[in-house]
Amino acid sequence: MIFESAWYSQYQDKSMPKYVRLYFCIRREIEKGNIEPSFKLPSIRCVAKELSLSTTTVENAYNQLLVEGYIYSIPQKGYYAAQLDKTFFDINKPVSKEKEFIEPSRMNTEYIDITLFNFHEWRKLYAQVVADFPQLFFQDGDPQGEFELRKALSDYVYQARGVECNPNQIVVGAGVQTLLHAICDITAGILPPKVAFEEPGFTDVRPVFTNRGYSLYAIALDKSGIRVESLFESRASMCYVSPSHQYPTGLVMPIQNRLELLKWAEQTKGFILEDDYDSELRFEGRPVPSLFSLDKKHRVIYMGSFSTLLAPSIRISYMILPQTLKKLYQEKSQDYRSTVSTQEQLTLALFLKDGFFGRHLRRMRKKCSEKLKVLLSEAEKYHSFINLYSTDTGTFVFMEAKDDAIAERIRYNAQQLRVRLTESWERFFVLNYASIPEDKYCNFLMNLMKEG
Repeated sequence: MIFESAWYSQYQDKSMPKYVRLYFCIRREIEKGNIEPSFKLPSIRCVAKELSLSTTTVENAYNQLLVEGYIYSIPQKGYYAAQLDKTFFDINKPVSKEKEFIEPSRMNTEYIDITLFNFHEWRKLYAQVVADFPQLFFQDGDPQGEFELRKALSDYVYQARGVECNPNQIVVGAGVQTLLHAICDITAGILPPKVAFEEPGFTDVRPVFTNRGYSLYAIALDKSGIRVESLFESRASMCYVSPSHQYPTGLVMPIQNRLELLKWAEQTKGFILEDDYDSELRFEGRPVPSLFSLDKKHRVIYMGSFSTLLAPSIRISYMILPQTLKKLYQEKSQDYRSTVSTQEQLTLALFLKDGFFGRHLRRMRKKCSEKLKVLLSEAEKYHSFINLYSTDTGTFVFMEAKDDAIAERIRYNAQQLRVRLTESWERFFVLNYASIPEDKYCNFLMNLMKEG
């Protein structure tokens, strides 16, 4: 038989089903030209007998070759090799098993202390959703987000952030980047593609705009946050800010600057993208009121996320649209599909509604406050190397290396420790301290500062 020797010599990889091995064997012989065009292949029964295979195995292999066009059939006559353009095949390349890809160990990108998250509570609520709504496994989700979650979010942001909205203003998406793509869609043709950012600021969202053809304007910060007079000069149509807890400096924008920012949006007919990053994680007193709650002219788009408050992998973020954009989104949303699991949305809705999230947040505030005090105390031992700048909110601190040599040492050691440090300015690093156990701070800082 023309491919019998090839079968026994090359295709005995036991990790593949027999019909797949036979398929590759015949395919290779056709590509190499050992089986010429229009050559009649042996019958299924004949191949099965010669190679000690079942007729089903041979039939499955022939069917796969037939589907891919390597062979063709003539009724009542049999199977024949197809004519192929040999220029597309490297017939001298040996057949080899693809090397198994070993994923490199991941950089530690955790933002929070994972021991604080009550997996039992989440699992119990998820099981309740699965039991109560089994039909949802077979239905498309609402592209705007499940109503139960949007209702729970509208209640939550009113209580926690002073934001008054109805569920129809809320859009749920798999991360802030996904939601920003929707913003670009609904404002296309209405606003000039120009957006201003705080500098330094949150860089992860900037590629969304550059990839959509937007011009970016970096506006330097002062002690009060973004310089509004520079914003007027930029002629931007949108401004991305985090006024309640600026990333990475931790600044809180004073009320007068907030009012000036709102005035800019009103006068220019622009929009403010308010990223309320980590604002709920304030250790003392109430969180600072949101910009959205001050807006009377419907120019603020509020954006929130559960990445640092629950777990990054849950991938649930949301935005609250002003009335001026809600209708535009609902017209566009007919073309969208949900980007977040319905089951996880409903689980989060219960987590919010039944008080689990409130308890989780209180645990986080207490623990992060304790850990920050320990970190600052340990960092005093290294005051000749670094300065730490912290606020009473969030999961990160701003770390300044006192000279270039120390900064280079920190960069190298962070890579060796597999700890992610974001360098926002030259010699200024963002350290997410919350994911590091407090009893490890001493060794961590010592290893971060040691000479190579």
